[in-house]
Parts: sequence; structure tokens; C-alpha cells
Amino acid sequence: MTQRLKGLSHEQATGIAKEVFSASDRFLGRTSNLVRILSAHSPHIARWFLGLVASVRQPDLGATTDARLRNLANIKTSMVNACAYCTAHTSIFGQGLGISDEELEVLGSDAYKASPLFDERDKAVIAWAEAMTRNTAQRDQVVWGEMKRLFTDTEIVEISMACAMFNMINRLNDSFSTDLETVDYNKKQWNAVTGLSVDEIEDYASRFSTSGPAQRRGTAE
Repeated sequence: MTQRLKGLSHEQATGIAKEVFSASDRFLGRTSNLVRILSAHSPHIARWFLGLVASVRQPDLGATTDARLRNLANIKTSMVNACAYCTAHTSIFGQGLGISDEELEVLGSDAYKASPLFDERDKAVIAWAEAMTRNTAQRDQVVWGEMKRLFTDTEIVEISMACAMFNMINRLNDSFSTDLETVDYNKKQWNAVTGLSVDEIEDYASRFSTSGPAQRRGTAE
């Protein structure tokens, strides 16, 4: 199916969109087609969206929980929702965090529950992501009990944010029929696994006070 909404190229980006693309290349390793779509049609939302994704998903940009655990939640969420676009993205990023092909295969079914590839914290996160995505988390006291036993409240919040965020992203990409980029392009995500700092994302946000008004005045470059 053809992508339903057009996105901006790097060459077309000005003002806020240009800031978003630069930050996406730095924080996420590349600029996805979803970010291109959002930047083309609602750049003021795109800038906050990019900051949220980077803070919740990446190492050292805000969230303090193990990035591998957060990404296990992202992968399982995308698999449960059958979002091929996001499953590809999160799986490739997961490889950069040390998740193996064998682990990815097991994640696609209930086989993870008995797999020696995952420890009890991994399994609790995967089960919690599935419960949140299927909207059974409120009623599933067993899964919740494991989360409370194994994680701090901060970890629960950050893992849950990762899952909730990717439920939103899954629905956006499926609804827009977002074109999937090449594998090699998405492997650029591996460039954003280390070497980042929360100072960088705070600097990114601080520039909005200049780029936003400039775009509204029509003077953005």
C-alpha cells in the first residue's frame, strides 16, 4: 500500500522541521518516514514528538531504566499490534542493544514465557507490555504483581511509557501506511546507542523559543 501522506526530505526541511531532522539524526541515528510526515504537516507537534520518543526510548536521554528492557516492551507491543513498520524498527534497534535474532524470534509468540533466553525481569516486562497493549493490565493482578516485585516504581513508569508510546506510534504508522525504510538505513539507529547525554536533548528543547516564533513569522531558514 502506498504511503498516504507525504513527508519532507532533508533538502526540503526548514525552520522547526530542520531542527527536528538534525535532532532525529543525532538522537535516533536517522530520520524515520513518520518523523518526515509529522514534520511536513505539523512541525510544532513533530518537535515535541521527537523529544518524547528520544527521552523514552534511547539510552541516557532522560529515562534511567535499562534501555534493553524498554525496547523489549517496544518490540512486543509492535508485534502484538502486528505493526510491521514498528516491529522492523524496534527489532533492528534491539539488535544494537544486544538482543539476538533468536530472542527476537521467540518474542513473536508465547514461547518467551518458558525460554531460557530471558530472565524473570525480561519476562515480566514482555508480559506487562502485552497486557497493556491488549488492554488487560488493569485486571491482570498476576502480571502487575510481578512488575511490583521486580521493579521500582520509576522503572514501572518508564517501561509503561515505552509501551504506551509505541501503541500510539504503531497506530500512526499503520493508519498512514508509512513506507518502511531499508534495513541498512535503519541500522543507522545503532549510531545512537551510546554517546548521548540528557544535556543534548535539553539544548534541543531550548532552541524552540527561537525557531518556533521565526517559523510563525515566516522568517525560518
